[in-house]
Amino acid sequence: MKSNSQKRLALLLASALTVSLGSVESSASPTNMVVATRNVSTKPAPVKSPAAAGAVLPEPAPAPLSVFVIPRKMTEGKDPFFPNSTRVYGETSTKPVGATPIAADITLKGISGTAEQPLAIINTTTFTTGETSEVLLKNSRIKVQCLEINMAAGTVLLQIGAERRELRLASQK
Repeated sequence: MKSNSQKRLALLLASALTVSLGSVESSASPTNMVVATRNVSTKPAPVKSPAAAGAVLPEPAPAPLSVFVIPRKMTEGKDPFFPNSTRVYGETSTKPVGATPIAADITLKGISGTAEQPLAIINTTTFTTGETSEVLLKNSRIKVQCLEINMAAGTVLLQIGAERRELRLASQK
């Protein structure tokens, strides 16, 4: 709802427009522009929507779709963000598919604890039987699960990804 000051401002602007245009209801200027005024004292006629007036609006055109083609060969194109990359052309390696052995520098540093609760120190991480944790390597981390600790033999059985590995204590010199 409009306040009184907003109504007065609207009335003032409408009367100024009427005064500036004079008493002419509709006139055509040399540029074929039609200027129309209305009487301020009467209420404006309700505006009809084009659908109610019987006008048919055209349907908006569908948005164009972007099409991206992934090249199969270097002659067909390249990745614009990584132009030296060959990953878009598919795998060209001759590695066999399957479980690859994990080449990690994992060392059993020591075994301690009790016979009921043995502990194994692998690199810098301490494990108990059944525990899963990350082991720090030189440049990364690797997730390792300790399956078995044999204090008498000085061995630890580990699960690293899909590979099982047995670590032995280094012989003392």
